[in-house]
Amino acid sequence: MLERIREGSQSITVKVILVLIALTFALAGIGGYISNTPEPSVAIVNGENITRAEFDRALENERARQKQQFGDFYDQLAADPAFNQRLRSQVLNDLVNQKLTEQYAFEQGLRVSDEQVKDAIRDIPSFRVAGQFDNETYQYSLRNMGYTPEMFAELMRRDMTRSQLLQTLVNSEFVLGSEVNSVQQLVNQSRSGSYARVELAEYLDDVELVEADIEQWYQQNINQFVVPEQVKAEFVIIDAGSIAEDLVVEEETIQEWYEGNRSRYETSSQYRFSHILIEAEDGNEEARATAEQVLAELQAGADFAELATKYSDDLFSAEQGGDLDWLEQGTMDQDFEEAAFALEEVGEVTGVVETSFGFHIIKLTDKRPGSVIPLEEVRDEIAADIRDSRVKQAYYELQQRVSEMAFEIPDTLKPVAEETDLQVRSSDWFSRETAPSALNHPAVLEQVFNRDFIAEGLNSDLIETSDTESVIVRVLEHRPQTTRPLDEVRDTVAEEVRIEKAQELAQQAADELVAQLRAGESVAVEMVALDGVTRRTTEHPRAVVQALFSQAAPGEGIAVTSTTLTNGDLAVVQLTGVEAGEVAGDMAEQLTEQLNNSTAQELYAAFIEALRADAEIEVTMDQAAAQQ
Repeated sequence: MLERIREGSQSITVKVILVLIALTFALAGIGGYISNTPEPSVAIVNGENITRAEFDRALENERARQKQQFGDFYDQLAADPAFNQRLRSQVLNDLVNQKLTEQYAFEQGLRVSDEQVKDAIRDIPSFRVAGQFDNETYQYSLRNMGYTPEMFAELMRRDMTRSQLLQTLVNSEFVLGSEVNSVQQLVNQSRSGSYARVELAEYLDDVELVEADIEQWYQQNINQFVVPEQVKAEFVIIDAGSIAEDLVVEEETIQEWYEGNRSRYETSSQYRFSHILIEAEDGNEEARATAEQVLAELQAGADFAELATKYSDDLFSAEQGGDLDWLEQGTMDQDFEEAAFALEEVGEVTGVVETSFGFHIIKLTDKRPGSVIPLEEVRDEIAADIRDSRVKQAYYELQQRVSEMAFEIPDTLKPVAEETDLQVRSSDWFSRETAPSALNHPAVLEQVFNRDFIAEGLNSDLIETSDTESVIVRVLEHRPQTTRPLDEVRDTVAEEVRIEKAQELAQQAADELVAQLRAGESVAVEMVALDGVTRRTTEHPRAVVQALFSQAAPGEGIAVTSTTLTNGDLAVVQLTGVEAGEVAGDMAEQLTEQLNNSTAQELYAAFIEALRADAEIEVTMDQAAAQQ
């Protein structure tokens, strides 16, 4: 197995490895793990199901990630069915890889201890209040999701086990200093030689054109002369940006808004509590008695922190003497809050408080007053919020108004222009690839090139092309796809044939020159010297430099080859000398990291490939579902 793992494979980024490890841990979809009803599966991996719920969660996670990465451009991508299909296939493939990794880790006996799981849960930001783990928030969050601490801990254990395996594999690779030096010598290598240019123009006049060659070239390259389907259209654009330009927010409105939303700029008073929790279900008198005993000890002068450490079932806060850090109202269980925030003096302690978690004894340990941000500091923010709200409302109302007019009189957009300040614009002929920027959106192009829509000649529904822009369009004229006849493009075809035949003659001349140089014969052409050329040299044609470095270092024979330049000319390139590059100490650390990443990527890819080769994988998601 290890030999297969170490075999070369196509690289993927280390970041992707770590992202895939984390993808399965999504709080928003935890409920799917606890359903007692068997869920439909999208794939079966070595007899274990990947459920549709898991797939849907992972798909939503990936969509959210890509939306954050691409911004507004994501909406254009998402309108393309092919993009969505590729995304769904990628997510399913990732889930299969995760399942395989999880199974392998279990087979190898990898396990995660209870203490490690507990530490990982403490580090989850969603369960922290003011930077500290908060057990009440933790319990409350899980209850809202219908998830028990035991089930959540098991999910964490599985995820951490898989992560442990992958990180071990990735971190097992290393690069030797000698390897780093060798790579630097190769990258910084310089070469010498010479090259001769074989100019295409010298052979153009030697070409004799034959009609049969022209017809054959036309038929073989007929796709070049296809004129794609084209339309002419008229359209109106509704732009929220144009609406915003004319909006002015009055000072009086800002003042009223500030007063009406004062709570947004107030910092509530904060309180710091400690508590002792005796866990119990409803009506557990034994637990109540224990809580009453603890309260009696407190009233007798016992230290609260010591009792919390001794008796509290909230293990996380008990380690801190019962401390729950700073809390605001609205973040805890209702019964807990009613008792806790009724305390007025620091040091004051409640009686026994019953909540859905059990019995609490709560102590107020500190408090700090709230504050109010003055209007002067938030005036610009308020004005921007009001302007944004008004723009959204006006934009929505204009959308509705235009949509209604375009629907009521469906064969023209003139009434829209007459009743609003919008301009009806007309396009020239365009194809899917040459659409004007206002119409260059997948949803718009899908509409205007729809055969039924073209035949109707009516206004489209409102099409949103971004969060702030939408369009209504109507096709005026339509041209089907055609192919330009040979008579129309004969001159172009003839020139292409001439160039191809001239290139063949030039290649023959280059081949003869290569043979002469390899034989050690003198040549009757000018050879341009190449002295100390590096991979980054720009003074010579790029194709020449690439040809120089593509050849093996010359041994007993002569290293020489030919290449084609960007303008169609050919070059014959001779390599005569190779000099190792310098080793730069200041580059060693960065290059070492790059090489380590590269080897880790290859190892991970090979590991997954090996697992898949030995696995039984059945994709059960039907085609229709896959395309949703």
